[in-house]
Amino acid sequence: MARQNFPLDDLSYDLITIIHEKSKGLEAYDQYLQDAQGDNELRQVFQQIRDQDAKAIEKLRQHLGRVMQQGGRKAA
Repeated sequence: MARQNFPLDDLSYDLITIIHEKSKGLEAYDQYLQDAQGDNELRQVFQQIRDQDAKAIEKLRQHLGRVMQQGGRKAA
């Protein structure tokens, strides 16, 4: 996807896209948690998955900062 006039390198774009999609998923899990109000076992499963995704977003965000500082170049 690298193009001359595109302001982001492929890797930065990929990370931003993944963070965006996973963030939308967190919003969905909030609704699922609300829908499963009467089922504590299912609420726990939804909460665990939501927590895992939140941790993944934080890891990806940290990598995005590093990648953007490097200008998308891979570390040698």
